[in-house]
Amino acid sequence: MTLQLDLPQEVHKLLGPKPEREALAALLLHLIRQDKLTVARAGELLGLDRWEAIDWYNAQGYQYPDYSHEELAHDLRVARDDLGL
Repeated sequence: MTLQLDLPQEVHKLLGPKPEREALAALLLHLIRQDKLTVARAGELLGLDRWEAIDWYNAQGYQYPDYSHEELAHDLRVARDDLGL
C-alpha cells in the first residue's frame, strides 16, 4: 500500500536521507504505544530480526519489555504462585 503525505520542507529535511523509513518507524512506534502492534512485528516491517527490533525500540527511548513496576510485581507474584514458591 502506498500512502502519500505532503510534508513541509522543514519536516522533510529533518527526516534525513531516508524520509520514508523514518516516517514508517515513527508510525510503527505510535502503533506500539497504542498496543496495536508488537515490537517484534514492527521490527519485521522494518526488516529487523527480533533482537535488532528490541535494540531499535530501546534506542527510541523506550524500555523493552514496557512494564510498569506494578505490572512486573503482579507477573512475579503470579509466576511464584504457579511455581509454588
